[in-house]
Amino acid sequence: MRCVWGLLGTDRSGAISVVFALLILPLMFAVGAAVDYAIVARTKEMLQAASDAAAVGSISMSSSAVKQVIQNGASGEIKVAESDALKIAQTNFADSKFSAITSSQISVQYVSNTFSSNVTLTSDVPTYFVRLFGVNSVTVSASSSAQNKPVYYYNFYVLIDNSPSMGLGATEADISALEAVNGGCALACHITGATYDTYALAKQHGITLRYKVVSRAVQSMITQAETSQLVSGQYKMAVYSLGADAQVAKLTQVAALSSSLSSVATAAANVDLMTIPYQNYNSDTQTDLLTALNNLKAVMGTSGSGLSASDPIKALFLISDGVEDAQRPTNCNEKLTGSRCQQPIDTTPCASIKANSVKLASLYTTYQKIPSNNWYNTWIAPFQSKIPTKMKTCASDGLYAEVAPSGDVSAVLTQLFANVVNETHITH
Repeated sequence: MRCVWGLLGTDRSGAISVVFALLILPLMFAVGAAVDYAIVARTKEMLQAASDAAAVGSISMSSSAVKQVIQNGASGEIKVAESDALKIAQTNFADSKFSAITSSQISVQYVSNTFSSNVTLTSDVPTYFVRLFGVNSVTVSASSSAQNKPVYYYNFYVLIDNSPSMGLGATEADISALEAVNGGCALACHITGATYDTYALAKQHGITLRYKVVSRAVQSMITQAETSQLVSGQYKMAVYSLGADAQVAKLTQVAALSSSLSSVATAAANVDLMTIPYQNYNSDTQTDLLTALNNLKAVMGTSGSGLSASDPIKALFLISDGVEDAQRPTNCNEKLTGSRCQQPIDTTPCASIKANSVKLASLYTTYQKIPSNNWYNTWIAPFQSKIPTKMKTCASDGLYAEVAPSGDVSAVLTQLFANVVNETHITH
């Protein structure tokens, strides 16, 4: 008997089973807790996204809150916006597979021409493993605040550069096609009454020129602006060019400032390439952007608060390849040919326009390299890298864009328009 007890006291063959039995429950708890934690963390992330969407969406320019204020002059607490915020939150949280929004605290106010929204959401996330230890759910919350100081009424002015340099092919394919039928020249000159008019030649061969892409894009932007108005007459627009005829090249009104946006859009689509009476007329100096912008500054005047149609915010859209070509014997930043100045756009008038609180959106239609052209290599190539910088300097913050020949001018211009009118942002 003593031998048997001795063997039992020294036998360790079952020790691992005992240890495993002692550790299995803590291990299961740890794994289960990790799974539950991952679910809770993902739910909180989705709840925060829903809270952000509710805070911003309830006071966006297309929201019921903004429409109510514009139409009825409401102020203080905006109940309809609070209801909208909850709907937006629920829609954005609908993909959560584990829980729903269990409570919300939402406040939307309109005071001193500023919308403010505060959203707090909570959700009880059920547990699946740690409930074995008495924890049936975990409450998560998310909070967001947003502000929108909306500007209601706008007067938009659009300046389309339709000078002869905009007779370049719209894309690299168009440039190549034009060079093929035009003796190696990539520019289509619109010569009045000429037997050989490369402008007509481009049309004959279905070659799209840069000015046409721009005029169509302006038409598209105006059409979309019309459909985005919250109230009738919220937007007015005017369109200008550098002139239809080089012999009287100057800032030219294509469409007067009007709330009839459809008629303004039609006029914009009809902007044509500037005509010249003969090749090298006036040493080809038909792109005086400095004078045109100074004259347009006088037309626009100072921007208003936007709180009424009689005191609108004013915005200018400048669409150009960014190269000036004018008679300017002094104050030219590049080398002169006699009194002819070819240079990147002079930003002086842009600064004075912005000093009048006018928003300036600058769209640079990339000046295409033409390495086969001696004039380009001599006069434009040396400063080409400066052109986008100057065009960006002209623009107000966040209102510059460049679109290459392969790009969608209409989409870029429409986005610039949206950037001008949309000022909602998350503050917390």
